[in-house]
Amino acid sequence: MASLTLIISSICGVLPVSLWLIFFLWQDVKKSEPKRWIFVLFLVGMLITPLVYFLENSYLKLIGYKEEATVSIFMTIIVYFGIAVIEELAKFFSATLILKKNKFFDEAIDAMIYLIVLSLGFGVVENILVVYEEIQNGGYLLNAISILSLRFIGANLLHALSSGIIGYFWALKLLKGKKNYLYWGIFCGILLHWLFNLAIILFGGELVLFCSLVLFLTAVFLLWAFDILKQTEKPIQY
Repeated sequence: MASLTLIISSICGVLPVSLWLIFFLWQDVKKSEPKRWIFVLFLVGMLITPLVYFLENSYLKLIGYKEEATVSIFMTIIVYFGIAVIEELAKFFSATLILKKNKFFDEAIDAMIYLIVLSLGFGVVENILVVYEEIQNGGYLLNAISILSLRFIGANLLHALSSGIIGYFWALKLLKGKKNYLYWGIFCGILLHWLFNLAIILFGGELVLFCSLVLFLTAVFLLWAFDILKQTEKPIQY
């Protein structure tokens, strides 16, 4: 039964992420990246998930967070800030290590594509775990699908957008040689991730529309960023 649940969870977890993957890869369709490297970055995103969870659990123990205890607003702020920092830095640094061996990493737009792909790989594992836990706890498959639909326009998109922001400013850094661009990108990516999660946790449904608007505006910014980088003919050296 556990094996069947895992198979169902895997199928359900991959589907919503696949839609975002197709959408973002389409932004670089004129000179698409080798499928092998897309797969590698996606796989890396999946493989770093256990490490990220270990770091997050270690962080929660360090700050004295206990899930079963009553948590203050201040503690909630600290918890989700740390989680945002750990996840975004883990995704970024794992991408930078892998891409050092990629000779096809030669265009500015590649920085956005590869980071988004990696982040979606990370999101797949989260989806699978959410569905698996829901089914194992006696929930119906329809309930799990309902949760996934919310993750599709929430957590999954958030991962792609926050990493996409970092990828854009990383591309600017590679083009112009100024580290400040990268620092700003990491700051903005972490800030988006942190504030979105914080708003959902603290206010729930009351801010769903506002949070959705924030993600929509961020997506519009990223589409503009893609267009800017598409017009950049200057090669990058990494």
